[in-house]
Formats: sequence, C-alpha cells, structure tokens
Amino acid sequence: MKLLIADDHGLIRDMFAELVRELTEDLQIYHAGTLPQAVELARATDALDLILLDLRMPGMNGLAGLNAMREARPEVAIVVMSGDADPETMRDALQAGAAGFIPKTMRAAPMLSALRLVLSGGRYIPEQVIQETDKSPLRQVPGFEALSLRELDVLRHLVKGQTNKEIGRELQLNDVTIGLHLSSIYRKLGVKSRTQAVRLALRQGWDG
Repeated sequence: MKLLIADDHGLIRDMFAELVRELTEDLQIYHAGTLPQAVELARATDALDLILLDLRMPGMNGLAGLNAMREARPEVAIVVMSGDADPETMRDALQAGAAGFIPKTMRAAPMLSALRLVLSGGRYIPEQVIQETDKSPLRQVPGFEALSLRELDVLRHLVKGQTNKEIGRELQLNDVTIGLHLSSIYRKLGVKSRTQAVRLALRQGWDG
C-alpha cells in the first residue's frame, strides 16, 4: 500500500504514519509539508492508494487545495484531516469530494476503522455531520429535505437577494465552492436558475 501524508507539522505526520502502519505490514509512506509538495508527490507516485490531507497547511487556501489535489489524482481517495472539527467544515470538505474527514482529536481505533472504510471503497462521514443534518428544523420544510445544511445556508442568502460574491464573503467560501453548492441546490430542487430556486422557496413559505 502507498500512502501520502500531507501536513505542515512533522510530529503530526510521524504520528499518523505510526498509526496507519497497523493497517498493513507492506506500507510505503510519503511525506509532504505543503500543498505544492503534496501535489508534486501525488503526481509522481504510481499506484497511490490513499492521501491524507491537512486542511490548514500552507498552500491549501481552504477547499481550493482539496480541489487541486483531486485534479492531480482524481482516482485516489483523499481523506481530509483537521483540528477544526465543526460540522460545517466537515460537510464542506465532503461536498467538495473528500472521501472522509478525520478530526485530529479522533481516537486511534475509530480512525483506523474510518481509513479501512475508505480503502475498501466507502466514504467516512463523521457522526457529528449526520447528527447536525438530521436534527435541522429547516430540513422539515416540504421540498427541501434533500438539501444539506450548507446548501440551506446558501439558499438563505439567495432569498435575501445576495450575489455569489456576497454569499462567499458571508460564508467564507470561494466562488467555485458557491457555484458547486448552487448547482447541487438547483438539481435537488428541480430548478434551472437562482430565480426559480428563490421563487420556489418563497412559494413554499420558507423564509430561511
């Protein structure tokens, strides 16, 4: 198995490297301290099985770094890891294409279980994300059950008449991520434009 660990702290990389050796005896680990180094290594390494990517290391620029890594190796599962473990951050990473999200505070046994799930072709969604999504009262509005909490956030700002840039500033997301959320909203609601999405929301009596 070939694994790339990308984190700007050598101690964190060593800790993860020691942990993942429990997955298999035949393991080759590559280390990177910045996103450019990680992307270069990912492109140069054949038959890479898994990438562990720190969300806050130099060069990441939020989820733009995840998108860059996915473009470099679209066939390789990428698990985002971060000390920032709030549900919104997790949801954003998963919606951007991460195969899993691992908080750095996660205990060893469940972390290994999460990695095994991803390596088997599954997707690891933290329990915090599932709980927050299920309990949101906004998801009880007819027609909007399929929207994620972040998509509901974006829609709320659409209803206010804000532009993509204004929404991005409010939610601290870049234009590409806002565009992805909008495309998902339109698809789930069965509409073709922001105007139709807002009209549907208002017609349903949803005020955000």
